[in-house]
Amino acid sequence: MIRGHLQESPEQQLISALKQGDQSALGQLYTTHAPVLLGVITKIVQHASIAEVVLQETFVAIWSRISLYDASKTRFLTWGLAIARGIAIEALNTGKHGHLVQPAESTTFVLNKQNKKLQEAFCLLEPQEKAALELIYLKGYSCQQAADALGIAQEALTSCLKMAFKHIGAQKAA
Repeated sequence: MIRGHLQESPEQQLISALKQGDQSALGQLYTTHAPVLLGVITKIVQHASIAEVVLQETFVAIWSRISLYDASKTRFLTWGLAIARGIAIEALNTGKHGHLVQPAESTTFVLNKQNKKLQEAFCLLEPQEKAALELIYLKGYSCQQAADALGIAQEALTSCLKMAFKHIGAQKAA
């Protein structure tokens, strides 16, 4: 069944436009998702300057791989987080951007208002939701490994992650 533009969500419309090569759609997705992606990237690489470069690389990767995205399999944010995580871990493991770290640079970065909202949203998550996000997105566990570590079924982990993303989205919007 073909879905018309009237039935598509705004995000689906942006992704359709992005798949057709509309660069402004990438800018709108950046505005929407960059704070969450930057938060996860920064947790992994722990340097603001490297995190910003990894974020840029993430959106270049999203642009070049958008034809591979399948909305029926995963949400766009989840897909983008997987790309960001992979690039961040690669940057960390290879030391590719080590030259960007200033000797006096702290391992934390100054949070702007959007990032503070995101940090507050993470603080309000249930302990199991927070643990699931940390295991998968920060420590690189597979879903099965994370479920085993938490002592829950993989289906329960998936449900837990969905709730965490709902809570983050609801808190970010507030």
